[in-house]
Amino acid sequence: MSSKNKKTVAIIGFGLLGTSLGLALKGKGYHRIGWSRRPESREQALKNNVVDRVFENPRDAVSNADITVVCLPVPMIIEFCAKFAKSWKKGATVTDVGSAKEKIVRAVSPVLDRNGVHFIGSHPMAGSELSGAEAAESDLYEGAMVFLTPSLKTPAKVIKEISDLWKSAGAEVMKIDAKTHDMTVAHTSHVPHIISAIMTLTALGDGRTRAVREKGCAGGFRDTTRIASSAPQMWREIIENNRESVLRTLGEFEKKLKSFRENISKAEYSKLEKKLQSAKDLRDSWLTKRK
Repeated sequence: MSSKNKKTVAIIGFGLLGTSLGLALKGKGYHRIGWSRRPESREQALKNNVVDRVFENPRDAVSNADITVVCLPVPMIIEFCAKFAKSWKKGATVTDVGSAKEKIVRAVSPVLDRNGVHFIGSHPMAGSELSGAEAAESDLYEGAMVFLTPSLKTPAKVIKEISDLWKSAGAEVMKIDAKTHDMTVAHTSHVPHIISAIMTLTALGDGRTRAVREKGCAGGFRDTTRIASSAPQMWREIIENNRESVLRTLGEFEKKLKSFRENISKAEYSKLEKKLQSAKDLRDSWLTKRK
């Protein structure tokens, strides 16, 4: 594809997701530009071929873009889009990588729409307990699911444009409404993070017994608590912005936890085994579908 026909993609923010996206789009028919608040981040992005060009001013970056991917924390996504709403050219498309979609879509869509700019929410189910550009991988999105949350008014060509972008990065794409998305990720991502943190605090939080318990932590503990090592501020913001769905999902978890506790308390081990078998079957089925 000639440089004239290449769409220009602006990546806003060079953390794990933004940097990985830039690397994944290398050689995929896009002209990659970007901006990050810190000058050293911009320098590194250019040096490491994350993008083809960086801008010191975010207005210059978005005004030159056909597609903009805002790779910032949820509150900053909303703030950025409101602040620079008039900087995008009419007909441009904006998406994001935020983990809580309903709040973002409700806040951003009308602001950009008034300025003739299309917005469609994205959430790539990809990441790591590590953060920052140093943890970025060119294949981070390979085989990952990206949820798109278009509104009823989103033009089909915009949906295709953003779908093609994520597919170029190696991802699979699924359309879903924002409310369903938020409840889904509360079950599959947000509450599991809380549970991982609670397990870690339960096992290692008592200073008197910590040294002994650490000796008893093997592969099972490592695997089930891996995400507890993720950035606390980021997860605080994610949970804060998906509060209602997280609370409802925690309620479901508490009921199941109570049921397990009752089985053990009443020595109902056959019932307990059935639940463990059901969990095994469900997980094994999920793993089979992923192959």
